[in-house]
Amino acid sequence: MNLIPQHNNAAKTISSIVSELEQQFCLTLCFAMKNLQTGTVLQHNPHEPCKSASIIKLPILVHIAMAVYEGELNWYQPILLNEAEKVAGSGVLSQLCAGLELTLKDVCMLMTIVSDNTATNMLIELLGKSVVNQRMRKLGLQKTTLFRKAYSPDNEESKLFGLGVTTPDEMIRLLTLLHSSDHIPAAAAMSVVEFLKRQQCRDSIPRFLSDTWGYAGKTGALDSVRNDVAIVTSPEGVNYALAVFTQDIKEILWTPENAGELAIAHLAHILLNEFANL
Repeated sequence: MNLIPQHNNAAKTISSIVSELEQQFCLTLCFAMKNLQTGTVLQHNPHEPCKSASIIKLPILVHIAMAVYEGELNWYQPILLNEAEKVAGSGVLSQLCAGLELTLKDVCMLMTIVSDNTATNMLIELLGKSVVNQRMRKLGLQKTTLFRKAYSPDNEESKLFGLGVTTPDEMIRLLTLLHSSDHIPAAAAMSVVEFLKRQQCRDSIPRFLSDTWGYAGKTGALDSVRNDVAIVTSPEGVNYALAVFTQDIKEILWTPENAGELAIAHLAHILLNEFANL
């Protein structure tokens, strides 16, 4: 892995760009980006623990895909929607009738592409939290942790971060493992990426990119948080892992004009168009 030295002109430019975006949009920003062909990395505060919001659903999906590959789960096993798992926020299952039978694959799809919180809770009920966290430790992600179900009360462990915690560099590691099928079997990695390619929330990383760019990602949002992690593919076929986290957003705004989503979109456009060849 080639890391851009922190004292060179590129790093100074990145630092100034981040500072300008933080001032413009009144938030805190950290990120990591890796060229998956050359291994070159650009980053700013990549080890900073961040409120994951729905980004933590990607580790859940990775665990499930690996468990399917290992024969512990089956994509087509049935899961029943029950009233107790219904919660507010993103998604559609909370509006549907209890007793609906879905496949594991259906529930994972809803958790991923529309960030369905009820689907997420159904999966956490099925799996438990510990198996997801243990899987992340085995994959080398030491900080990434799922703390609780969506919209459940915080406890001592979760009160600082809510649903989960992660860092930009750990999400880059996870995306890199998916791309390279290193430590993650190719079949499992491919299934995860296919889910991510169907992502419906596209107001952050891909927002200002042309339609010739590919995007396979997962977003996360809270009142003061917007995050996006993705494998992004250039028109020339070069793949990048990009993880951007914005925290401490001052204005609560649940529209595409949210400051965090705009900051992520601007940063992604700059990184992928001006620094992608470093």
